Amino acid sequence: MKNRLFQISSFIWLMVICYTFLTTNALAQNDSTNFDKGVQKLKRGDFLGAIIDLDNAVAENPKNAEAIYHRGIAKMDLGDNEGAIEDFSQALEINHNMYQAYVKRGDAKSHIADFQGAIDDYTKALIHESKDSDALLHRGDAKYKMSDYAGAIKDFTHYIELHHNSFEAYYKRGLAKNEFGKYKDAIHDFNHAIKLYPEYNYAYFYRGYAKNHVHDYFGAIADYTKVIELDPKDKFSYYNRGLNKKGTHDLEGALKDYYAALEIDPNFVDAHYHIAEIKHIMGKNNEAIEEFTKVIEMHPNDKDAYFNRAAFNMEINKNQEAINDLNKVLEIHPDDKEAYYYRGLIKIKMNDTEGACLDLKKAQQLGEKNAAKFIKKACKEPQTENIIK
Repeated sequence: MKNRLFQISSFIWLMVICYTFLTTNALAQNDSTNFDKGVQKLKRGDFLGAIIDLDNAVAENPKNAEAIYHRGIAKMDLGDNEGAIEDFSQALEINHNMYQAYVKRGDAKSHIADFQGAIDDYTKALIHESKDSDALLHRGDAKYKMSDYAGAIKDFTHYIELHHNSFEAYYKRGLAKNEFGKYKDAIHDFNHAIKLYPEYNYAYFYRGYAKNHVHDYFGAIADYTKVIELDPKDKFSYYNRGLNKKGTHDLEGALKDYYAALEIDPNFVDAHYHIAEIKHIMGKNNEAIEEFTKVIEMHPNDKDAYFNRAAFNMEINKNQEAINDLNKVLEIHPDDKEAYYYRGLIKIKMNDTEGACLDLKKAQQLGEKNAAKFIKKACKEPQTENIIK
């Protein structure tokens, strides 16, 4: 009887053990299945589907750091950066050594413009893995966006040491050197970038920018011409090529490029400004005035357009028109010292000494140093015809 009871008891325990093993194994397989399905959907770009499967994997095993990490990636791909940051943080609480989560959390923080937070995360990733390429490159990006150009250059340089043929790192280091004022070094980096990726128009564009700053106007023109070949609708390249043509005294060529920029974007204000400048150099003040009138029609509160139109009107003795424009400048910006100063000078020419004195004194009060000599003459002498010659 004892033996029979022992056999029954042993059998029951064996069944319990088998059931427990099978249940645990089934749960583990299900956890693994959901995780694998989620990862595959993530790779295919089915981010919502991936999140559902990874949610299930996490529900089955709340300590599944990999599932939480991949769910964060899916959320980030859907633009839910806050949710992604929460997932990466949770994954790191479970596994402090998951340096990839620091990198991805840094990426999510960059997307919401928390660049210092991103830099901190990339730095933590590099403590765990000093040669992590993404952490180096992305930390350089974040430093660049925080205007830490020296720091960005250092990170991009380290990355290039690890990846000698990285177009992206040479290009980004060139951008940082441009911002840092190291134009010749920037040109060197853009040369490398263009050699690695000859069809990337922005590399030519920013090399042209650097060449302009070292007064290599013909070299800059060649680069902007290449950009236009690659992207004929790039208004900024026409505009910048015009600036450099002006630098070579090719005024007609500059005008042609400015007009080409306006064909692409008729509201391109800077092009109108520079057309006016060229027309003024050519002695065509009336045509220059027309350009500022076009700007004012587009932007009725552009005080610089009113001020420049006033200056050109003043040159051709359209004094009342100039005063009207300066009145508008002061309506937009009541403390514009130059507007008071030049309105005072025009009033002297128009024999309005009382108005001139008031304007010049106001200009001096606002810090216009040139006003003093005209105040002395205009405010004390009733005859002012010969004050300005």
